[in-house]
Amino acid sequence: MERNLRLYPYYQAARSTLFWLPVFFLYFAAAVPVDQILLLESIYYVGVVVLEVPSGYFSDRVGRRVTLLLSTIAGIAAYLVFATTASFSAYAGAQLLLAVAMAFNSGTDSSLLYDSLASLGRGTEIGEHEARAQAFGFGGLAVAALAGGIVASFDLQLVYFLSAGGAALSLAIVLALAEPPSHGATQPPLRQLAAVLGRLRDPTLRWVFGFTVSLVVLAHVPYELFQPYVAFLYADSTPIITGALAASMMGVAALCARHAIALRDRFGATATMLASLALLAVIMATMAAALHPVVIGLLMLRSVPTAITAPITAALIHPRIDSRMRATYLSLQSLVARLAFSASLAAASLAVGDVAYLTHARMADLLYVFAAIGVAMVALLAVTSPKR
Repeated sequence: MERNLRLYPYYQAARSTLFWLPVFFLYFAAAVPVDQILLLESIYYVGVVVLEVPSGYFSDRVGRRVTLLLSTIAGIAAYLVFATTASFSAYAGAQLLLAVAMAFNSGTDSSLLYDSLASLGRGTEIGEHEARAQAFGFGGLAVAALAGGIVASFDLQLVYFLSAGGAALSLAIVLALAEPPSHGATQPPLRQLAAVLGRLRDPTLRWVFGFTVSLVVLAHVPYELFQPYVAFLYADSTPIITGALAASMMGVAALCARHAIALRDRFGATATMLASLALLAVIMATMAAALHPVVIGLLMLRSVPTAITAPITAALIHPRIDSRMRATYLSLQSLVARLAFSASLAAASLAVGDVAYLTHARMADLLYVFAAIGVAMVALLAVTSPKR
């Protein structure tokens, strides 16, 4: 189990080598129109939604290690399809493979970490270990984003070949992991789901559940739109600039992740989490209000809320969930969050319509709506926070 603890941050770094991150919108735009790009993103999230809870149940019943193995293999396949094809139907198939990769990792990675710690009698250290892993993961994203932007300025296809290499490295790390011990028995699927839903009677879990759903929706909006936003400003050298921006985003997030538990201890979990959510609303409103290079500096903070709150929510959730339902619970939480965002993407696709080019005015309309939703969610979570 000690080896699992040593390897876990490196696994997060390897699986985060998403060299396509700063240019995926541009890569898709070379083959399909804007409305189909948004539809492709919606297909991915629907795929994750369909697989999210079954993959979590699979993890609880069969094991963490084999679930991660399936995740990494699917990731390699997805990137190779992206790299060797150029049509909507092929991209849709690759998006579904990518959905398999993400769904089978979701919840299982963190469950493996906590189960490994718990077997050593060190479950209370989950926040610190998750913060370190988050820092490694965002560090891997930063390096991959910078390199991806540079490589994409020469050949967009290469970013997906490089990403396949990163997924292969994560597969090698998973092969070196040991299956952590678990306690209890997995129930039949419907009874397992009922037991998981029953855990939401815990007011803290219920509040964190709502927060996580809100965070996933709001954090992904500027992620989806920052590439076209930068393209409006710097059309002549977009891959390099978006790569540098994405690297800066992830680098800042990696630094902040290291201080997540210290921020929680100083300001409290509720205040830290709500401030993170409010920051996303500010970012979106600013993107909508102005098309200016100064806004790029604010965009660098886009990943900070996720980096800070992931270790905090892990420390709140894991001790309250039994081993044999942990991944199912986390997958259900991710399912609801992804379903909410997938619906918002589909609505955005309809709002944009069948157009060849996205304008800042159309983007601003979407951003203002999501910023208003963010403000409303901060207010709702503030008044419903469990008194502790």
